[in-house]
Formats: sequence, C-alpha cells, structure tokens
Amino acid sequence: MSLLKWGGLAAIVEACTYIFGFILFFGILNTTGLETPKQYLSFVIEHRDSYFLGYLISGILFSLALIILVHATYQTFKQVSPEFINITTIIGYLWAGLVLASSLIFLSSLGPIAKYHAIDPDAALVINRSITIVVDALGGGIELVGALWVLAISYVGLKGKIFSQWLHYWGVLVGLAGVLTIFAGFSFLADNGFFSTTTAIFGLGQIVWFLGLGFAMLNAGAKQA
Repeated sequence: MSLLKWGGLAAIVEACTYIFGFILFFGILNTTGLETPKQYLSFVIEHRDSYFLGYLISGILFSLALIILVHATYQTFKQVSPEFINITTIIGYLWAGLVLASSLIFLSSLGPIAKYHAIDPDAALVINRSITIVVDALGGGIELVGALWVLAISYVGLKGKIFSQWLHYWGVLVGLAGVLTIFAGFSFLADNGFFSTTTAIFGLGQIVWFLGLGFAMLNAGAKQA
C-alpha cells in the first residue's frame, strides 16, 4: 500500500480518535455534576481504567497516527513549497511529540495518584492538580502547535491546488480558531466565552478536516495505483 493511502487511513484514524474522545470524556465520563476538585479526583480514580483506555486511544493512538500523516503530507505537498513544507513537517512532528508526552505523563500518573489517594487524599489532590497543569500545557490547553500545522498544510494545499479547495479553506478556518486559543491566557480574556467557541471549532472542526483529508488522500492514492 502506498504512503498516500497510509496517510489517508491515518487521517481517518485521527478523526475517529477525536470522536471516541468526545463520546467518552464528554458523554460517558461526564463530570459536570462534580462540584469540587476532590470529587473530580475520586471520580477519576473510580473510573481509572476508562480514563486509561481513553488516553491510550485519544492520546497515544492519535499521536502515532499523526506521525504517519505528517510524513505522508510531506511527501504529497513538498513539490509545491519545499522549504515551507519542511518547516511545516517539523511543526507536525512537534505536535505529535507533545500529545504523546502529555498522554504518557497522564497514564503513568494514574497508578501513583490512586495509591497516594488511599493514604493521603489531600496530598494526592495537590499532585493531581500539578500533573493536570503539565498535561494541559503539553496536550492541548493551548492549541497553537496543532493549529499552526493545520493552517500551514491548508495554505500549501491552496497554493498548489492539491485536493479540493473547500477542504483547505476549512482547514484555514480551523487552524485560525486554534491559534486564537493562545489569547485566552490574558487575564482580561480568560473568562471570555469567545475562546471556548474557538476551542470547540478547532476540536470539532478537525474531525471534518481529518475525514476530508483522509478520503482525499485515499482517492488520490487509488488513482496512482
């Protein structure tokens, strides 16, 4: 099977991991009724295996599939803008590395936190909140790195007229929404609902973008065969 087809399958896997994550974390493991950090931590420990499975798929599988997709897009887009796509590829690999690192940190923390919680719940809470900050910083609290990769790939696609234009315009929209999430770090913007919207656009919009990119790469690979 050609690299283009592998890339297409990887993109579809990316979309599926997002869908799985939304269903698991916002549906099955819904924590909206929990009022305190202690209640949330107890809930996580109680559903430890579900969280472990969730991060295996939405974190580990996502990042490994992303590595394949980044390499496939490099091979597909490099003729259009060789120097720019080299930088874009580095950003893509960096995104995969950040997601992988954050997922491994979270997965490796579940066991120790459960043990600490049985001995000293307050200490376990402090450790968990510290780990949460690190995981969020690396894995998507700010969507800048992933957004830049989506934006750059979409720009090259538009420039070289690779695949359909609607796909790349959608990628530009999704990428810009992700870039805007960085501004939520300003204290006077922290509670602005606009940034919750941009985060949602980036997350949900990527599902459509990954699916569109995946099927486009599969179709192109089939034509080359």
